[in-house]
Formats: sequence, structure tokens, C-alpha cells
Amino acid sequence: MRAQDFIADETMRAADGLIHQATKMGDKASWSPLDEGRTALDQVAECALICSSMVDVLKNWKMPEFTPEMMKEYEKSKAALSLDEAVAMLKEKTSALCDVIRAVPDEELVGTMQFWGPEPWSKVGVMNYHNWNMTYHNGQLNYIQTLYGDKSMG
Repeated sequence: MRAQDFIADETMRAADGLIHQATKMGDKASWSPLDEGRTALDQVAECALICSSMVDVLKNWKMPEFTPEMMKEYEKSKAALSLDEAVAMLKEKTSALCDVIRAVPDEELVGTMQFWGPEPWSKVGVMNYHNWNMTYHNGQLNYIQTLYGDKSMG
């Protein structure tokens, strides 16, 4: 199995898991721990919007410039999404990203690029970022569930 196919499969699995946990929360998806923590909805919306930019990152092997205007628009877009809209966007954008991941030629897997943080990332690591990010947020959603009393994981 090619790394691209494995990463695409795991990315779709992570999206399905995140969507399952968020939709299972129902109205509690907008609940904020201690009225200060991030909501499940905010985290799903983040994953959907960040996924949108990952297609260009993988096509160009370059991060976008995070200008103040871009970040303001990102926060505005994130806040405007309902859970249903965020889930639909996450499904659509993750599927498109996985198509791009599968299409990356083997010879492009070699090397690094500047991604998050000061150290370069391997291109394989960059391809796997959306998977990692959704898995991370799925854990946060599970924790939020325990805070409002839902101890039934899965």
C-alpha cells in the first residue's frame, strides 16, 4: 500500500470519527466548558476550514501567509457555521483533500517544507496533518462529553 493511500484512508476514518462524536453531542455541541473552553462546534468548524487550505498546501508545498485580514475572515467564517454546515463542509473538503493526497506522486514525498513551527516538516507529515488534527480534536470532544456528564464513549 502506498503511503498516500494509507494517509487518505486514515484521514477519512478520522473525519468520520470526529463527525460521529460531534453529532452525537446534539445541542451540547455548542456547550462551552466553564463558559470559556472551546465548543465541539468550534473545533469541527476549525477542522473544516483548515482542511480547505490544505489542498493548496499539498499542491504547492507552501503554507499560506496568515495575515491579520485572513485570520479575521477565518474567525468570522468559523463563527458563522452551524454544526450541520461544519459537518457538511468537513465531509466535502476532507474527501477533496484525500483525492489530492492519493494523487501526490511518489517522488514528491521526499523532502521537507516549512509548515507549523520553526522546524521543517516531512512532506509525508504534512500530508498526514489533517488526520492528526481531527484525531486530536476528537479526543477533545470526548473530554468535553465527560465534563457535561456523558460517560458513554463511542
